[in-house]
Amino acid sequence: MKRIATLILALVLTCSLLLCASAEGIWPEKEITIIQPWSLGGGPDVITRQIASYSNKILGVPMIVENHTGGSGTIGMNDFLEAADDGYTLFCCNGPLFSLTPSFIDVDYTIDDITPLVGIRITEFVILTNASSGITNIQELVDYANEGNFVTYATPGGPGNDSWTMITALFKTLGIAAEAVPYDGGQEAINALVGGHVDVAIGSPPVYRDYVINGELNCLGTFIPEGLDVEGIGHIDSFKDQGVDIEFTGMDYFAVRSTVDAEKQAVLKDFVLQVYADPDFQKFMADMGMAPWEADGEEILQMVQSQSEAMVGYIELVQE
Repeated sequence: MKRIATLILALVLTCSLLLCASAEGIWPEKEITIIQPWSLGGGPDVITRQIASYSNKILGVPMIVENHTGGSGTIGMNDFLEAADDGYTLFCCNGPLFSLTPSFIDVDYTIDDITPLVGIRITEFVILTNASSGITNIQELVDYANEGNFVTYATPGGPGNDSWTMITALFKTLGIAAEAVPYDGGQEAINALVGGHVDVAIGSPPVYRDYVINGELNCLGTFIPEGLDVEGIGHIDSFKDQGVDIEFTGMDYFAVRSTVDAEKQAVLKDFVLQVYADPDFQKFMADMGMAPWEADGEEILQMVQSQSEAMVGYIELVQE
């Protein structure tokens, strides 16, 4: 009887230890969701899906990407902020959701609602034309417009979107009469240009690179002030280098709600950095003409602040 009681006591203690271990177990313990506010097939979507594919191997749990598009990213942002602050929901954020979008759309969030974890990529916008147009640089585009041609241009979103704002500001700076044609995402905008439905489009390397390499599209210039080197294409001159006083450097980054436990934030950040260190992922990014952006939260916040200051003039210009 005494032996049975001892065994029962041992069993109770073992169960208690297992329950404690489970309660204090290694986090995460279930599926993680990335809310992606941009459409399928665009640069941020492609990259975050590739990152998520490493989750089972590194974290031991699956990670899925959900596209909550619309409202220049604000629908996704609102859905993200309504999710539990338990660390199981990540958000693919960008600077303009704070530096630009609130000037065009009423929003209920501020930068204090989120904590940036780690960068994803620097957004390197390029202006492109269909190769059949014969327009290969920004001056030729100006000449084309001055001949009386009305220019249409494809953007991956409407007012409040960074690409819409920058290409619209460019045309206003150049004095070109033009009309924006918003599409649902970067790939759709490039498809419209390739199909001859618009004269000009704006895009980042993952969506335009192959078309340029194949000779279907021409790069006219980039908003990156020092110019841009893209694998397989070469150097793309900045608009600054072409005598046009306009520049923009955007970014995408992972964020969690600001109230998420610091230890969980650290686990998620470490996961992303482990992915970035993987040679296969580095090749994946290089094949798209990009590199992982390993910025920490402080660097991201500083860049958002700088971008907010720089956007003031462009916002005034496009709202005239």
